[in-house]
Amino acid sequence: MIPAGNRIPGVARDTGYVSIAWAPQQGWRGGLDVRASSRVLVNDANSDAAPGLAVLGAQLGYVLKLNKVECTLFGRLDNLLDRRYAGSVIVNEGNARYFEPAQGRTWLAGATGVIRF
Repeated sequence: MIPAGNRIPGVARDTGYVSIAWAPQQGWRGGLDVRASSRVLVNDANSDAAPGLAVLGAQLGYVLKLNKVECTLFGRLDNLLDRRYAGSVIVNEGNARYFEPAQGRTWLAGATGVIRF
């Protein structure tokens, strides 16, 4: 039986996202962002929880415009501080193995090109 007033497991009570960026139409651009979440309960009894988290990300890019051609090079680094945290939970898992680890530091790089007619 689930006690009255218990919170629904698997859902953080509070989440937030903040980003600041410098993004001119041409030249260098970059930014930082923070994603945060309060603890996440993992079972109906509310007896265990994944702790809250705050994860930092960064991005850097360059935009070059030549007549009708626009090229953008970009890179992104997530989990900048390489924090270890629960990326997801398995609600009411029968063997109490509720927690699944998030990825460590990850990166992404890419390029885009546009021709305007």
